[in-house]
Amino acid sequence: MDYTARQLTLYYKEALAAEMEAQAGAIVTTNLGFAGGKAAQGAVERLRRG
Repeated sequence: MDYTARQLTLYYKEALAAEMEAQAGAIVTTNLGFAGGKAAQGAVERLRRG
């Protein structure tokens, strides 16, 4: 299947946005890990609850 340049550009932008969101999440997670305290405990509890 052939894709148009516009389709490829939109796909790339979506993939890039997802990657940046993942990196932002990793930064927040790392910060919570180092900071510890109630914020980290709350984050772990929310993750475990799903």
